[in-house]
Amino acid sequence: MKKSLLSFHCILMALIGLSAQVDQPNSFGKGSILWHQDRIELRGSGDFFKLEWAPFYHGVASGDPLEDRVVIWTRVTPESTDGSPLELNWVMATDPELANIVTEGTVSTGPERDYTVKVDVTGLSPGTTYYYGFNALGKSSLTGKTKTTPIAGNIDHFKFGVVSCSNYQAGYFNAYARLAERTDLDAIIHLGDYIYEYADQVYGSGAIWKDRPLEPVEEIISLEDYRSRYSIYRLDTNLVRLHQQYPFITVWDDHESANDSYADGAENHDPGTEGNWTDRKANAKSAYFEWMPIRDNAAQQVYRSIQYGELMELILLDTRLEGREAQINDITDPRLQDPERTILGADQKAWLLDRLANSTARWKIIGQQVIFAEFHVGWAGSLVNMTYESTESAFMDIWDGYPAERSEILSYLKDQSIDDVVILTGDFHTSFAFDLADPAVAVNLEEVADLGPQPFYEITPAYDPATGAGSRAVEFATPSITSANFDENSNFFIALALQSQINRPVAVANGTVELGNPNPHMKYADLVQHGYFILDVKPDSVQANWYYTPILQVDPQQQFGGAFYTRQGENHLRAAATASPPKAVQDVPAPLDPPAVPTPTRDPAGRDMLILSAFPNPARNYNQLQYALNTPTELTIELLAADGRRLKTLLAERMPAGIFSLYTDLSDLPPGNYFYRIKSHSTFRTYPLIKQ
Repeated sequence: MKKSLLSFHCILMALIGLSAQVDQPNSFGKGSILWHQDRIELRGSGDFFKLEWAPFYHGVASGDPLEDRVVIWTRVTPESTDGSPLELNWVMATDPELANIVTEGTVSTGPERDYTVKVDVTGLSPGTTYYYGFNALGKSSLTGKTKTTPIAGNIDHFKFGVVSCSNYQAGYFNAYARLAERTDLDAIIHLGDYIYEYADQVYGSGAIWKDRPLEPVEEIISLEDYRSRYSIYRLDTNLVRLHQQYPFITVWDDHESANDSYADGAENHDPGTEGNWTDRKANAKSAYFEWMPIRDNAAQQVYRSIQYGELMELILLDTRLEGREAQINDITDPRLQDPERTILGADQKAWLLDRLANSTARWKIIGQQVIFAEFHVGWAGSLVNMTYESTESAFMDIWDGYPAERSEILSYLKDQSIDDVVILTGDFHTSFAFDLADPAVAVNLEEVADLGPQPFYEITPAYDPATGAGSRAVEFATPSITSANFDENSNFFIALALQSQINRPVAVANGTVELGNPNPHMKYADLVQHGYFILDVKPDSVQANWYYTPILQVDPQQQFGGAFYTRQGENHLRAAATASPPKAVQDVPAPLDPPAVPTPTRDPAGRDMLILSAFPNPARNYNQLQYALNTPTELTIELLAADGRRLKTLLAERMPAGIFSLYTDLSDLPPGNYFYRIKSHSTFRTYPLIKQ
């Protein structure tokens, strides 16, 4: 979603604000600084890490389930910064107590992958719930719960939580908590923007910045930057709990790298100040594959397919980094209509068409990032003295910016008689349900007195919005977990007004000129709520059930927003009167505490302070020390020579509770062995550092 163009204070502000907030300058030059030194005092609302989870503070996760295997993940926080490898044991069992072990093993990790661990556990039974855990440094991790996919014909009902756009500084992850409380899901589908790349206090809600500070404070660019940002997110308890209870199936969107990214660049990347895009993209990809429970592959591609028996195939796309050409933010530019223009790239598109044509599943579920349907907003320009062209051009990051390729896919569905295609979408921070026709609406510009050229919308013969005839597929868009909606980018009343008008006939010139309905194929719209939807897949239907949660306070409430479904063979939407019922058979959740948890003590070992990482080590020119404090403390961090002489005092001040990064310039030091010495009211420790 874009962070520019937000310059209007009325309806168009809401429109452009969906993809925008005021641009902020980047300040990449870090030097030898303590990144948190100018941070405002925290309110001290709670622990930033859970002592009783040591050394697995980031929890456990699983992902990419198949019939006979699933990926399990954790991160172990080492007790030393010397870069030594660590060995972990893991087990997979059929019971929450991990007594009935079906397979187990040993794995090593180290600083080369930020002490993260992934194991692709094979030899499992299809359609089976498993429980797993890790052990290292004499302690056990949380127990996780996961599930393999079924073989053909075994299961006829699936449920998935569908989520996207989880901005840590925009709100609390209450939606994740509500999903973690359920016991009837098969997996979580995350459609991207799992993290955000922006600097601290740039993009989000000022109401919670004090409680949810970011590290690094600057915009993330280097590999260690991206790693540190994932670390912050993965310490969030609600996210830990959701990963613990369900396998994740994920794709990245743009903010895992940089805003409005494409194959060869990004809107939020300046090569002059932020370096080579190829390097930054590689850093973003590497951190993603380290920190996410996605199956590794040499090309670091995220487009792939996961079969759920004969009932459904989940086809996952990359509309960002794989093959997308740069956005053209001008609808008058003839290059937009180039039949070769692509958002997928040739290889991925060929793969997608092959999966659609040759899938043996009844339902073809496509998980991807940006709005696929036509999205007509140019009519709002006249309300704020803007042209149709400039208004419509604000939304070219979606498939509207690649119309020929969209039309090619829809035509392929028709020509090949492919039915029962459902597209899942994130990115847009709103809830939508669309019929997908090609096209649903024709737009003609005509002169209107005192207003100039205006768009007149005419429903095409290819589509009947009353019956759905002519629709070739359907699309469900999930709201953001926390990222700003229309109301937060303008105001609540403007957003509601827009919401009520966006798929209804529009009149201008004081109601005397009818423009028609710009979006008759849009069957459901909510522009102001945060949350998720539950995707309910049965042999005869697929239904999306939207649920909404507050974000500006920790709150257990949620509300049902609405539901739409498509029947087998119909390829269009119907409104559902109620949410889908829970599954008849539900799983036993994973226990909340690790096995044999000792009673945590607040301090003989100084565990109110935690060193999360020190990277790189060995180092050449710099080292980045990331640490967490659960209580305010007087903190001193010094750099010592090998003989114990103090060389530098890096920090000496009272620090609030929080998570912080210390960036140390080592360029003036000769190669050799050094130590960090860290002192607080409860801690006196040294950590080795090697300068090459």
